[in-house]
Amino acid sequence: MCVKLRRLLSLLLGLALGIASVASGFAAEMGVAGPCAIPGALRITPPQQENKPVTVDVGVVIVDLFEVNDGDQTFRADIVFTMRWRDPRLSARARGGSLANCRLSLKQIWHPDVRVLNLRAQFRALGETVRIADDGTVRHEKQVLGQYSVRFLMRDFPFDKQELRARLASFSYGPRIVRLVPGDLVIEGKRDFSVAGWRTLDNYADDVVKPLRVGVEEFSRLDHVILVQREPEYFLWNFVLPLVFIVLMAWTVFWLNPESWGAQIGIATASAFTLVAFLIALRTRLPPVPYLTRLDELILGSTILVFFALGQVIVTSRLAQTERIALAQKLDAYGRWIYIVLFAGIIYMTLIR
Repeated sequence: MCVKLRRLLSLLLGLALGIASVASGFAAEMGVAGPCAIPGALRITPPQQENKPVTVDVGVVIVDLFEVNDGDQTFRADIVFTMRWRDPRLSARARGGSLANCRLSLKQIWHPDVRVLNLRAQFRALGETVRIADDGTVRHEKQVLGQYSVRFLMRDFPFDKQELRARLASFSYGPRIVRLVPGDLVIEGKRDFSVAGWRTLDNYADDVVKPLRVGVEEFSRLDHVILVQREPEYFLWNFVLPLVFIVLMAWTVFWLNPESWGAQIGIATASAFTLVAFLIALRTRLPPVPYLTRLDELILGSTILVFFALGQVIVTSRLAQTERIALAQKLDAYGRWIYIVLFAGIIYMTLIR
């Protein structure tokens, strides 16, 4: 009987301790008691002083840039976002105790509710931490590996520069309550990343952006920019050089005797068919934009020249068949120089300027 009674008492004691532990955790979570507890009112109201906005220092460290996809208008990057602001209500002096050793989450304190506007997909989030110094300075840090959407401007393709932006905004507070500023935690300047086909030119914070406007409301905003430039060598060697050879192949028809109109027509039609096949293969590698890029202009000009050569051959062959050889030769003499001068002009306007 005594053994059963002791077991029953031991069971009741364990149950009581478990309930006490759960209640203590719940109380700490709700800010009711405990050295790390924070009153619920401090989680709702911002720590404004003299009606001035709370200054939030935003630091963005680009750990790595993995991919830039101009077709999907996205880029993938591993980024550490750090925010720092001061809440005097959480200082050791105001509370009568330090929070430096407390493990807290954002939902336990007031925070500016800063999120990434253009984060399309988040693959992994690492190491979200909140630290509060004795003077009330709050530091929140989060590392995000994700895919970010961005608008590409492709008119200079394949010599284009792009601004890859991480757009940050407060989803709860406007400029009168929260002011986002670049902090000293930003690693700026040129850095080498693992992305292929692009070269990093600069990496900086941009706070000269308009606030996020939703209806009649405005929310504080700050962008971080990675300025990159495309390395054009791949496109020059694999697309531009073969295109030049096709155009020059069509140019040879002007150097043949118009009496050999069969050879002229054969070369001109072969050039046209080769160009069409080349363009079909090339289209899968060009950015699908509704305007002409520099490479598109080169392709369009080259296409016009190749079919101009085909049209010239048809005219001179007809003249040769009607025994007007002198006129056909004269047209070829003018045509060969007009053709090459026009092609040089196209090369200059699209690739060199």
